[in-house]
Amino acid sequence: MAAPKIAIVGAGPAGLTLARLLHRNGITATVFEKEESADHRRSAGGSLDLHEESGQLAMKKAGLGEEFFKHARTEGDDMIVADRFGRVHVAIKDTPRGRPEIDRVVLRQILLDSLPADMVRWKHRLVKVEEGRLHFEHGVESGFDLIVGADGAWSKVRPMMTHVPPFYSGISGVELRLTDIDEKHADLSALVGKGSCFMFGEEQRKVLLSQRQGDGSVRIYAVGHQRESWVQDCGIDFENADEARAALLRDFAAFSPEQRRLIECCDDAITPRALYMLPVGIRWPNQPGFTLVGDAAHLMTPFAGAGVNMALHDAMDLAECIVASPADLPAATAAYEKMMFPRAERIQQKTWLSTLSRFAPGGLLEFKARILAFARFLARYLPPSTRGIEQ
Repeated sequence: MAAPKIAIVGAGPAGLTLARLLHRNGITATVFEKEESADHRRSAGGSLDLHEESGQLAMKKAGLGEEFFKHARTEGDDMIVADRFGRVHVAIKDTPRGRPEIDRVVLRQILLDSLPADMVRWKHRLVKVEEGRLHFEHGVESGFDLIVGADGAWSKVRPMMTHVPPFYSGISGVELRLTDIDEKHADLSALVGKGSCFMFGEEQRKVLLSQRQGDGSVRIYAVGHQRESWVQDCGIDFENADEARAALLRDFAAFSPEQRRLIECCDDAITPRALYMLPVGIRWPNQPGFTLVGDAAHLMTPFAGAGVNMALHDAMDLAECIVASPADLPAATAAYEKMMFPRAERIQQKTWLSTLSRFAPGGLLEFKARILAFARFLARYLPPSTRGIEQ
């Protein structure tokens, strides 16, 4: 029996995890990535928390659990929930929640290092997909028995299965960074803590979110309800850091002076973002020769922290189906999609409800209630010394 010829489009967490799982089971796949090299966009992406039942499980099955935990940060589990006046409503500190954080770039490097160097083909920007064929800017690759779209939100592979495009979620904002926060801004370091800090501006339908990174820096997301064209027509020159900071400070004028200093003191790189999503419960008829994983399959907003865990779960399920049925890949992808669709729909629904509540009046109270429900669980099952929850 000839080995199946499998192409994976996209060298993100989903595509690389799938490649690793297949490689570990003696099945070779080729990963095509549009970026120049592994060092391209070295600082891109924030911090990710991997869940035991999905992301962590996939890493363990890939034989990379030990390497993951070597780089993961349990203190990244810490959480502060505050209002726009700076009042802290909930603080979770030094409490194991089973969801350690890891920087996206570090996770990607762990996966890349686990693969043969020639398995990932860089500088391959996809322009067109046909049955068994991939048309890149500089040539064509053909003869594939299966093409897996792991190419993210604006997937070029997705139209082979469905023409439903992502739609605007209603949320836009900017990504900021504070690199030397501990050395230069000790007060802000204390404000945001060791993990994540959510600062709710309910009446304004805005949120400031900070997230500690593995190098000690902090990423800050200043987001809120905006029209879809806001990034293009808001009049802010995001290449001019001083102008962009001044505009953001006006936009977040209702937040406390201490919280606004996160914007005042941020680095000059200010990146605007509009958030898109696919419809909750999106499905497609099984198409022999094609399937999707990760954001390509079920793009969501980030407000439930589920995206990368879903992506790694997809990779794990698809790999197991392929390993179980390498001679019948249509049956393998059909079995995978039968599992993936209902699982994705549940998480998509949860994410959408979280998005709605996060930017609505009462969003802070709803979020606080969920955190305190979790605290009651900890109080029942964990010893007192590990219950680092304040309210």
